[in-house]
Amino acid sequence: MAAVRRGAWVLLKYVTSLFFLGVILQFFFVGYGLFGMKSGDTIDNANSLNAHRDFGFILSDVGGILILVLALIAWPTPRRMLVRWIVLGVLALVQPELADYGHKWVGLFHPVNAILLLGLSGFLAHYAWRRKEPEIPPVAAPSG
Repeated sequence: MAAVRRGAWVLLKYVTSLFFLGVILQFFFVGYGLFGMKSGDTIDNANSLNAHRDFGFILSDVGGILILVLALIAWPTPRRMLVRWIVLGVLALVQPELADYGHKWVGLFHPVNAILLLGLSGFLAHYAWRRKEPEIPPVAAPSG
């Protein structure tokens, strides 16, 4: 089991780093999409935002699920770091829903959540690369 947890830790380190880079790329995509809109386009029908939409769904769905699964398998210590990875995964899964809900009071949290995703994923990627090896306590064999 220790080998599985170590492997999950290594994957979590890479996935978190790629997720962080993906969030940065999303800011470029939305900037390109907004400034590339043609006259008369709205945010709903602007084809220039397709890269932001499509990559965002992949990043949030695949990245969010991978981060959650890997964090639960690696079970990093201290526990506050595990909680932060779980929060990152949940925030990632919520991100497209904030954009698609259609109500301005919900949608306004889409960019706020993006900033949280950027900061938290950057912090966790830095933490993961700074740390050498996860602290994996030995699992006691069941007796009897």
